[in-house]
Amino acid sequence: MKKAVTIKDIAEQLNLSRNTVAKALNGQYVPEQTRETVLKKAQEMNYKSLNVSHIEVGSKKYRILLVSGKPLNNMNYFIPLIKGIENFCYDKNFELFQYTYNKDRTPFTAFADYVKGLNVDGIVAIECFDKSFVEKIINFGIPICFNDFTAFDVSVTRNYDIISTNDEQSFCDAVKLLYAKYKLTKFTFVGDIKHCLSFRERYMGMLKGISTVKGTHSRKEDILCNDESFDYGDANAIKTEILKLPYKSECFICCNDFIARTVCNALKLLDMNVPRDTFAVGFDNVSEAVSMNPEITSFSVDKDFLGRETMRALVQRIETPDIPSRTITVSTNCIQRASTDR
Repeated sequence: MKKAVTIKDIAEQLNLSRNTVAKALNGQYVPEQTRETVLKKAQEMNYKSLNVSHIEVGSKKYRILLVSGKPLNNMNYFIPLIKGIENFCYDKNFELFQYTYNKDRTPFTAFADYVKGLNVDGIVAIECFDKSFVEKIINFGIPICFNDFTAFDVSVTRNYDIISTNDEQSFCDAVKLLYAKYKLTKFTFVGDIKHCLSFRERYMGMLKGISTVKGTHSRKEDILCNDESFDYGDANAIKTEILKLPYKSECFICCNDFIARTVCNALKLLDMNVPRDTFAVGFDNVSEAVSMNPEITSFSVDKDFLGRETMRALVQRIETPDIPSRTITVSTNCIQRASTDR
């Protein structure tokens, strides 16, 4: 009699642990690609305990809403991110709807009726940083995955996950690297840390790095203006804020490349040269980082992967809605350029 195929047999064929294979076959959480690989191999090996419900896991056709809380201005960042989301939905034959919410023109009740009418299975939220809006869409009770998040604590903790880049550790590492190479201890952060969670964590990363190298810092040494009333794209406005600083900063740590470019232009107005007189660091690794002279040191993330990972997390939440809310972090890669090379 032919020996029945066991979980151990499947695990050995795939070079996976028996625990991982068992979870995939029992409907517990494993990465989507791993689950599909296990199910396919189980079918090929004629695993007797495989039933129809196993085969259908991960193969449903979902209706997904991509909602933005504001217009997407940084298209060099968002185009590849959204492409990753779209390609994932295309590959899985999901229906994808897109909506940009304007709180000044559209009552939230009208938006809520729109979402209800779509009958979507899940929501991807990008550029949704208003605390009230975030709490309201979480309260829809629909599985939701946020790409970045509000900087403020929310009162609900169910039905959602957050995908973010490795913000805090990235800027902590930047400070430690610049200290190790040049003994820098005087840093200035530039950006509204209440704008979103990632900006706040980048600021916390800088502070953590300064503390690690035994430096000291206070908020008066930063440019933290509210971006609803302050134009971070105005070099003259940044110049004015630089002149208020209590000392000559050795490095400007900017919350993104767009602001880093403005800072470099403001320094030129002050007859200061980057990197001769001071350094500049950005984040996102978009065109603003390489269009400057000098080119700006930045942190890169695979934006297409970030979009696909957002969708993977959303599908996991749709299929296993009772799992705790998670924050999933995607690592970054430091691209060192002339703005930190003396």
